[in-house]
Amino acid sequence: MSGAIFFFTFLFILIVPSTVALYMLFEKAGEAGWKSLIPGLNWYIWLKLIGKPTWWLVLYLLPIVGVLVGVAMTIDLVKAFGKHKLIEHAAALILPFYYLPKLAFDPNVKYLGPAAEQKDAPQKSSAREWGDAILFAGVAALIIRSFFIEAFMIPTSSMERTLMAGDFLFVSKFHYGPRLPRVPLSIPFIHNKIKIGDFTMPSYTDIITLPYYRMPGLTKVKRNDIVVFNYPAQDQEMWKLRDGLGTVKVPTMKENYIKRCVAAPGDILEIKQGVLYINGELGYQPPNLQKEFIVIAKPGASFAKAEKGDRIKENGQTIFLKKWSFPRMKELGFRTYISSNKEEDYEGIRRTQNYNWMINDQNRGIYTLFMSDSIAEIIRSMDEIAKVEEVINEKGVMQVDRTRPIYPQKFNGNGKLVKNNVDNFGPMTLPKKGMTVDLTVPLNLSYYWRAITAYEGHELQLKKGGKLLLDGKEVNSYTFEMDYYWMMGDNRHNSEDSRYWGYVPEDHIVGKPLFVFMSFEGEFGMRFSRIGTHNVK
Repeated sequence: MSGAIFFFTFLFILIVPSTVALYMLFEKAGEAGWKSLIPGLNWYIWLKLIGKPTWWLVLYLLPIVGVLVGVAMTIDLVKAFGKHKLIEHAAALILPFYYLPKLAFDPNVKYLGPAAEQKDAPQKSSAREWGDAILFAGVAALIIRSFFIEAFMIPTSSMERTLMAGDFLFVSKFHYGPRLPRVPLSIPFIHNKIKIGDFTMPSYTDIITLPYYRMPGLTKVKRNDIVVFNYPAQDQEMWKLRDGLGTVKVPTMKENYIKRCVAAPGDILEIKQGVLYINGELGYQPPNLQKEFIVIAKPGASFAKAEKGDRIKENGQTIFLKKWSFPRMKELGFRTYISSNKEEDYEGIRRTQNYNWMINDQNRGIYTLFMSDSIAEIIRSMDEIAKVEEVINEKGVMQVDRTRPIYPQKFNGNGKLVKNNVDNFGPMTLPKKGMTVDLTVPLNLSYYWRAITAYEGHELQLKKGGKLLLDGKEVNSYTFEMDYYWMMGDNRHNSEDSRYWGYVPEDHIVGKPLFVFMSFEGEFGMRFSRIGTHNVK
């Protein structure tokens, strides 16, 4: 209900006053007010009032150009009522719900005609006019990007095939409530870094960092939503990205990730033999859920075949690449597998970005494919294939990887308390705002340590004899200050997600994907079938 109240309040404050104002301004200019309420006709009359040609209607409908034209039309409208100061133009663009009604209800404000026909109007060059329009359009675009909608590109294959690498999305920031900027000293329109060749530097300085505050939204993050969020683990040396930034402390400046929220605050999460359970019941199974399968070809059968690829220079050496493929590969949505031709390794070293299959042993015909059960059935039916078997990690075996250790790492001692792996995890209760946990329970201390220290900013010390100090005071329990979510990729065995680095705090939530507006990947070209809302479910 609160989301609906916010929506209608937002509608009333921003849209209704501007609409009423336009109605009255039309009447002041000698036009019938009702014409301002009819789309298309209102633009035509608007252009007539400001002395612009009607073919601007075509420009108004064009992406990007339409924004500039809309800004120019708004500026020219207030000029037609005698307002020529820069601050007045800024008010009309940034606060139209306030400034336009102010003009409309002011009896001293009269329609004077197009600015070019006003004798006493200050004259500006065409370049200056468009310069002002571009400036204000930039400000408007920055406000829209910061608080309403931002474009986002899927960089990896962790959500395949729900979302594909190369999908371009519009992400709503107002659904979950926009966050106020936390780093005021940053370059507009650049998220967190400037990259020129091999040189990378931050696009911001965190000398001034503001506290976290989220404005009211239409809804809260719900279980099974696909969510864009800031990568939580980027503040740890072990988890820093290879993007030249190193560790990043301010949540809003961390890299953007996209996964599915499989568990909400207060939920009990458990994974058993690769199957997700929430609160003891079977969790949501995405239609495009990807699993890992070992594929074994029949003796003597040739499944994957190679052809010569590009020749590249690397560290002063010439390296020849191989391009591997198998029957119906592209039809089934698999990418070409590219490897170097190192003599000591027949299959070579993988160089494919966002790979969705691998060669384990070409001589023995053993491969790994990441795919859904339905595609696995197609592969299983091929004449060359002897066996297709799902890969599931054994229960009770701790997944140990120096570069990608499983959660939790703190106090777990490689499985001393709990032996988690990607297919067998928990059970574990997600922290919820106001929830109190007993920290004398060793497993609780291990699971919740990072949330308390890294995300809620407290110092938690474990002394000899089991004594716990929170910000210097002895405690036995802790009450959480934020909600936390559990994010997982639909490509379950090829996704770095909460199973590795834990919870996503509410202050890391960016927004909700609305729809795919473009999808392009070099090997597949433009994927028109992916454009539409169904791809973000």
